Amino acid sequence: MTERIGYNPYFYSYPQYLSSNWSVSNTNRITPNFRGDSVGATSPQTSVNYTTPPDTVEISAGNKINEASNQEKQKTGMSTGAKWVLGILGTAAAAYGCVVGHRMLTKPSIEKVAKNFSEIFRREVSKDEAQKMVNNYKELLEIKDKEEFVKRMFDQIKKDYGWEGIDFTYKLNRTANIETGKNGNAIVGGFRPLGMVGKTLPNGDFIVDYFTPEIMEIALNRSKKDLFATIIHEFQHCKQHELAYRADKNKFIEAMLRKRLSPEMTEEITLFKDAINKYYAPIWDKLPALAKGSKEYELGLKYINEFEHYVGGLQDESKYMQQLVEKEARQAENKAKYIYSTLIN
Repeated sequence: MTERIGYNPYFYSYPQYLSSNWSVSNTNRITPNFRGDSVGATSPQTSVNYTTPPDTVEISAGNKINEASNQEKQKTGMSTGAKWVLGILGTAAAAYGCVVGHRMLTKPSIEKVAKNFSEIFRREVSKDEAQKMVNNYKELLEIKDKEEFVKRMFDQIKKDYGWEGIDFTYKLNRTANIETGKNGNAIVGGFRPLGMVGKTLPNGDFIVDYFTPEIMEIALNRSKKDLFATIIHEFQHCKQHELAYRADKNKFIEAMLRKRLSPEMTEEITLFKDAINKYYAPIWDKLPALAKGSKEYELGLKYINEFEHYVGGLQDESKYMQQLVEKEARQAENKAKYIYSTLIN
C-alpha cells in the first residue's frame, strides 16, 4: 500500500485546501496531525461566462436628442448664471439617466436565474420555482444573528438540492476572522463526506471511534454573500458524491476506503460502511441508479476516480485547481455569487 503522508481524509475546501490534518503512521493506523494554523493564499476563482442575454429596455435616441434641443432653445435669453445652473442640472439628470438605464439594461431575467439554479442544483428549475427560491433566500438575509442565518441557509439549500430528509449537518469555525480578499490565509470552509471521531493512543496511532454527519466546515466571520456561496460550493461536492454513489455504490465505497483507511483497519472499515448506510443510504438508495453508459453515469465514474486520487491544494495547487470536482464547485460558487449580487442583495 502506498503511504499517504500529510493527507487530510477527504477534506475538500473552499476555495483553498485546508491544512493536512491527518497522516499515516508506520503502523498504517491514522495519526492525527491537527494544526491550528491556516494555509496559504486563497486560490484564484474560476470565471464564469454568462452568455444568456440580459433583459433590455428600448430607449429612443431620437427622443433624447429632441429633449436636449428643446432644453437648448429654452436657454436662449437666460442669464449666464441660469444657463450654468441648468447645465449642471442637465448633466446630473443625464448621469442619473445613464445609471438607471444601465441598471435596467443589465437587470437579469428570471429565465437566466432559473438557468443558473438549474445548473447549481442539477435539475430543471422552472421560472416560478426560481422566483420562490429567490424570495426564500431574500427572507433569510433578513436574519440578523449570523449563526441562525447559517443554520437556516444550510437547511434551505439542502432542501433545494433535494436532501431535506438526509441527516447532514455542519461544523462552525468561529475563530477564523476573514472577509474575502482581506486574509487569504484563513480557513473559509471545507467538505468531508463523513468526519472521523476517535482517540490517539500512547504510541501515536489514531483509532476511529465513530463517524459523524458533519459534512462541511464553515467559517462564520464572513459576509452573508460569501457564506451563501460557501454552502453552495460545498454542497456541490456532496452532489458529486451522490452521483458517484448512484453510478456504482460498491466502487464508490471501495474508493473512499482506499483513500481513507488501510486494509487491516477492519473495525474502522466496518464503522465507515455503517456510517454510509446510516447517513447516505436512507436517501440515495431511494434514488434510481444511473443508467450505464449515460452521461451522468460516466460522470459518476469520473468522480469516483477523482475521489480516490484527490490532490489537495497543499500537495499541488495546480493539480488541485484542475480537478473536475473543484472546477465544478467553483463554477457553482460563482453562479451563487452572481445570483446573490444581482437579485438577492
